[in-house]
Amino acid sequence: MSNFMLKPPSAEVMKILDGLGLAIGSRQVEITDFKQAEAGYVHHSTVPVALVGYAVVSPTFARGRFPKYSFIDLIQKRPSMDESEAIALSAVCGADVTPPFWGNPVPFGKHLWDVIGRYDLGAFFERVERRYGGEGDHYLMRPRGFLWDGHEQMEITGALQQWRRDYKALPPVRQLMVASVLQLYRQGPDAHWMVRVPKNWHAAEGIEILRDQGALRDWGKLYATYPGW
Repeated sequence: MSNFMLKPPSAEVMKILDGLGLAIGSRQVEITDFKQAEAGYVHHSTVPVALVGYAVVSPTFARGRFPKYSFIDLIQKRPSMDESEAIALSAVCGADVTPPFWGNPVPFGKHLWDVIGRYDLGAFFERVERRYGGEGDHYLMRPRGFLWDGHEQMEITGALQQWRRDYKALPPVRQLMVASVLQLYRQGPDAHWMVRVPKNWHAAEGIEILRDQGALRDWGKLYATYPGW
């Protein structure tokens, strides 16, 4: 059960949630059809919606329904989702987003820097001068640890080790935000930053932490508005 005001969902979002046995009231997300939630077919691109929705209500139920789905899996699934699925996920997080998302990078870029500032993530991400990509301020963001101003990015001596030490010292909610930003940035294996650091949360555990620490709305908006990188 969520504890924030929720915007009434659109008919399209209601259809997605209904197919997962979920519904949104004025103040809470609910599992309204446990049979459907426990055993109903879930298309691969709606798994993030189902998992996040179930975890908002009951992390234990969500973990049982998707026992092997990690938080990193959840982040990396975003490019497989369509616009309606992204809106449905944001809705169960209490976030209000306005499509389109693909090809509309400005909202994501603005929110990304808001998140970096709000959760004090400046030790992990920096703004650079050379833009790569189109519009959207996320094209000016890089993870710290390299010299990004040349054509060949050079690792700064000791910087990645410091990055990992600083990351390990964070509370879990901020680790989850760092991991989310980094995985959206990379969308693939990472052999530089998140090496031998906490990152193996189950997806339901990550959502529970974000929910309990009041960060779920920010996270849901970041996830949903992602326009590609």
